[in-house]
Amino acid sequence: MKILVLEYITGGGLRHKPLPPALAQEGELMLRALTDDLLTLPEVELTVFRDDRLAARQPSLGDAKLEMIHVGESDDFQALWRKWVASCDAIWPIAPETGGVLEHLCGDVESRGKTLLNSPASAVRLAASKRATLNRLKRERLVVAPTLPLIEWAKTSVSIENRRVDTSFILKPDDGVGCEGTQVIRGSADLAMAPNAENWIVQSLLEGESLSLSALFAKGRARLLSCNRQLVARAGSGFIFQGCLVNAIPDDAGAWQNLSDEIARAIPELWGYAGIDLILTETGPVILEINPRLTT
Repeated sequence: MKILVLEYITGGGLRHKPLPPALAQEGELMLRALTDDLLTLPEVELTVFRDDRLAARQPSLGDAKLEMIHVGESDDFQALWRKWVASCDAIWPIAPETGGVLEHLCGDVESRGKTLLNSPASAVRLAASKRATLNRLKRERLVVAPTLPLIEWAKTSVSIENRRVDTSFILKPDDGVGCEGTQVIRGSADLAMAPNAENWIVQSLLEGESLSLSALFAKGRARLLSCNRQLVARAGSGFIFQGCLVNAIPDDAGAWQNLSDEIARAIPELWGYAGIDLILTETGPVILEINPRLTT
């Protein structure tokens, strides 16, 4: 079987734009872990896209089964991508949901009748919107972060200020990844720092521990892989992601597996690996978002 692996950041998706160092580093980690594992499988050959601005891959066992496609400044990324999708048996894309990037990549694979080793485009479309995802989960009685579109919240915040309630909120893009664009605000007076865009949401600032679940999904079922501790720090009015301690939280009582099962039943479109971001508060876990792809 010939598998095409695209990690979008390191694979040329941003070849005509600056490479964000933090995202490139995370992309390298995911790409190396995935390709090293896939190369141990018998009868598997890999094709991997590579931005030619990055250093060459360090040699490892199994590289004889690896073909690197270097994406240069003069290359048409979309044309290369579609060409190699057509010539491979299965495709594993890793890309941000922002701007519909991952959804479109998954749609390209599906439209060509190839095996997609990721959630389908329909699941990616849902999960790309934090608000739509949390609304779906809330309808299934899961505990989620209270979320409002920025425009609606701005109207509500006026009444909050009139009552002089000192409450903080989180402003973030509805389809952002990681801590991208996340800011802490207190009231409508802080909206001057908010972007002039409709695709932004406001969530309550929750006190607790930042965690994530790694799980496999298939047709309404889930298998928990690990519960991870996320290292997130305040940086000015926003946050920065500093790393992740994988499998840091045990699941002796099965609570995290049960939560994964509930998410799988609520969103049966999920397939393959997905990550769940949440806050563990004093009253229990509160879901923030779902990442329908491989995560750090």
